[in-house]
Amino acid sequence: MYRFEKLRVYHDAIDLVEEIYKVTKRLPNEEKFALTDQLKRSSVSIVLNIAEGTGANGDIEFKSFLRIALKSLYETVAGLKVAERLFKVKTDMTLKRCEEVGRGINALIKSLTNQRQKAND
Repeated sequence: MYRFEKLRVYHDAIDLVEEIYKVTKRLPNEEKFALTDQLKRSSVSIVLNIAEGTGANGDIEFKSFLRIALKSLYETVAGLKVAERLFKVKTDMTLKRCEEVGRGINALIKSLTNQRQKAND
């Protein structure tokens, strides 16, 4: 088992990707190479950056990957808001999942920061 597979936030992020794929199926076909593709790529980026970060050389680098994952999460949220507004796609549950993932990433960043501060004390 890889280190990232032990992280709850990693599994929550994969659940989010599944939900994004369901949402994008409800978008018009003409959005296949625009909003659909962007939502899929940004949500998968969250998962990949969490995983890649676990292989980083220390907590500082890991937190950097987690911050990139957060940025991808924000991109995903913005894409969902566009889908909601332009195409009247219901995204309430998916946005709640985004909040959960965001809380998880922020908690992990905070935990890594606290560990580093304790090590320096």
